[in-house]
Amino acid sequence: MGIIALVIVGGAGLFLFMLYATIKTKSTNIDQYEPFKEWVGKTVTLDKETVVFEEKIRMVTTNKYPYTLTDSLHPDWQYIHNMEETGDAVRITSFPAGTKLKLEKAVQYTGGVSGSSEPMLFGTINDGEKAYKVGYQWGKTDLNIDFDKIEKSWLFHRAPWQEEQDTAHYALPRAEWW
Repeated sequence: MGIIALVIVGGAGLFLFMLYATIKTKSTNIDQYEPFKEWVGKTVTLDKETVVFEEKIRMVTTNKYPYTLTDSLHPDWQYIHNMEETGDAVRITSFPAGTKLKLEKAVQYTGGVSGSSEPMLFGTINDGEKAYKVGYQWGKTDLNIDFDKIEKSWLFHRAPWQEEQDTAHYALPRAEWW
């Protein structure tokens, strides 16, 4: 009887571990991948007004960088404003053009359930009195290319520190399990 109980408990534990490992969000450092390696470790000047939000529910949860930075050129600009209207995001502050942002690291997150990936740049923006640790979602998969299994399938919208949009496609890794 004891062996059967041990096998059942062990099997259930293994099943729960595999379930957790499958559905958890995975992450991979992408500091050394283009176009991120061009920017990580630098302090950039933002040429547009940017807004810092705190989202109630985020795909990327990191205590070190609790805020979301966005600007009017960002593809999710309207979405974040809709979240603000419904109470799912709170506007913390805004920064004028000319503000400095120190880019500290880049991480690729892949949702365990959806399998969709989201590259994030993390950094610090300062208003003179307070420093805000922010994440800036930058990059989307070009689905037309990705479905054809072409490795260079990532496109990047014009970020507020770029003079013009980079129209090249880039290859990024899928996030790792641990």
